[in-house]
Amino acid sequence: MDTQDILNRAYANWLEDGLYEIGLGILLTGVGTLRAIIHFAGEKSAAYYWLSGGLFLFMIGSVWVGQRIGKVLKEHITYPRTGFLAFKPPTYNFERILKLFVLLILGGILGGMVGVLATQQNQQEVGGIVTITQGIIAAIAFIYTAKRVEINRFYYLAVISIGIGLALGMFRVGVVLGVSFFYLSIGLVMVVSGCIALVHFLRSHEPVDLNREIE
Repeated sequence: MDTQDILNRAYANWLEDGLYEIGLGILLTGVGTLRAIIHFAGEKSAAYYWLSGGLFLFMIGSVWVGQRIGKVLKEHITYPRTGFLAFKPPTYNFERILKLFVLLILGGILGGMVGVLATQQNQQEVGGIVTITQGIIAAIAFIYTAKRVEINRFYYLAVISIGIGLALGMFRVGVVLGVSFFYLSIGLVMVVSGCIALVHFLRSHEPVDLNREIE
């Protein structure tokens, strides 16, 4: 028995309705919008300090609220059509903790690199490289997801991600705005993609009436 194939199919069923995509898209859109507002507010304004301090809280709060709203939506939209699906809570063994630690280090390195690049004089040239690189990294993540769960719309997201990165690179908006606009743009695209997937899911899956008597 190929347990990995079974797990991949479970992930595919979990992502089929587009709800997770919509939630992540809203989060990225919010982060990109707030980061752009912080940039335009200017470092000497009160809004800059308030929004900078609230950005992290916004991300944590969005994840917390999104998980609970997503659970309710799954229970009322998805499960009546496909049946209940839940993943076993992760066991935090040494290997999983090590992977999480590596991800945190990589996230810190990437965040530090963006911070350093944002202080460079040639913001237009550097910003172009950063946004193009972001587009490629996001595209790799989408392609990996598409290959694993065999959902073709993630291939389209990969192409769009590269296109957004190239477009922002050509406009040369700088490092900070480039990162902000990339999050904002790819977030909106994911929301639209998720909504289209949700509409298709609702049209192709009728809810099952479990209370109907069997004749």
